[in-house]
Amino acid sequence: MAKKKSVAKTVPAVPAAASPVAAKPAARKPAAPKKAALTLTIDYPREDEVVRSGYYAIRLTTSDARQAQVSFDGGPWLDCREASGHFWFDWAPSVGCARIAARARSGKGRWTSIPARSVPIAD
Repeated sequence: MAKKKSVAKTVPAVPAAASPVAAKPAARKPAAPKKAALTLTIDYPREDEVVRSGYYAIRLTTSDARQAQVSFDGGPWLDCREASGHFWFDWAPSVGCARIAARARSGKGRWTSIPARSVPIAD
């Protein structure tokens, strides 16, 4: 007895829009936790502090910064040194008034800056 050959039937494809079953959206990866924004403060000189001419160590405190800089009266940015959990700049102020600006960044990222502070300098 001879075997019957089966013929595969082709079923026409149903367009996705006409399909009665809605397609599931692609699974999303959970969002990476956002890093806290970098904070920066000028600790010294304090607001309204009168600085004596000669020598003064400016102290900055930052959160997670790898680099900090200061600028005087809109001049060039100068690198600070890191020590004891703060950033320091050794300054030789002259009598008058100076505007100190500061900025910091973590790695090679964007700079975070704070408004400049006016500092009176006495003899």
